[in-house]
Amino acid sequence: MGRKDVEAFVAALGKKLAASTVCDRMKMVTSLFQTAIKEKRRADDPTQDIKLPRSATHAVDEDEIPTLYEVDLMAKQISPQYRLTVYLQAGAGLRISETLAFTTDCVRADFLRVRRQVSSKAHRDDCKTRFKPLKQRAEGEYRDVPLPAFLAEEIDTHLREWETVTTAGMEVLFAPRDRGKGVMPTANTYAYHFRKALKAAGLVEPDGSPKYTPHGLRHFFASTALAHGIPIHEVSRWLGHKSIKTTVDVYGHLIPASWDRCRTVMQTALRPGSPMA
Repeated sequence: MGRKDVEAFVAALGKKLAASTVCDRMKMVTSLFQTAIKEKRRADDPTQDIKLPRSATHAVDEDEIPTLYEVDLMAKQISPQYRLTVYLQAGAGLRISETLAFTTDCVRADFLRVRRQVSSKAHRDDCKTRFKPLKQRAEGEYRDVPLPAFLAEEIDTHLREWETVTTAGMEVLFAPRDRGKGVMPTANTYAYHFRKALKAAGLVEPDGSPKYTPHGLRHFFASTALAHGIPIHEVSRWLGHKSIKTTVDVYGHLIPASWDRCRTVMQTALRPGSPMA
């Protein structure tokens, strides 16, 4: 395989996969060539200096963020067993993979300790590892998120009505109760229930497709926190972003304008006692 072959391979991947996924795949390819060079099976690495697609983080479109009314409507229309998933995302900013992996040991007095996410193969009987470390985190790492009182009540209500199911040695909240429905829900299997709820709620586009994705509920959490003055570095930590730059790129435009406040602060600091301009 030569350089032109690698370029063609990257171009082909780019037609089907996101830029970030292409970059991840090419890391593996590069690793294979580097190993071949070390073992003297090959003299050169054709992936060196290959131009890869730029992975861009786009600012969230405000049309992708549901209103509070729409959030409550989703919770009302979704299958009762999954009502809590809507509020774990909207009220605590969890990813859907983290929400579906929610276990009783995540609940603390006034915060949630998010420890894991569900595997994409967790619904299969032959899956050996149903839970994985958090995105961009090592095994055992976790993050803590404030637990509002309403969400604590929603969790208590869910536990009273549905109890838990022991899976992989943990008390999980969202394992299917019906035989033949798989061992654990995944982002893909859950998507059916979410789309069905949106259609029942009338939250659809003109062509009939769902107006939102589960990730829109995470956007709701971030945008609501920022709109009420929560510092963006705190929101970033609660969302589990690897870098605050990601949070700023996605949500920075939603922070309320601070021009007037800044003018007042600087006037008071530099010219205390003088009349405001």
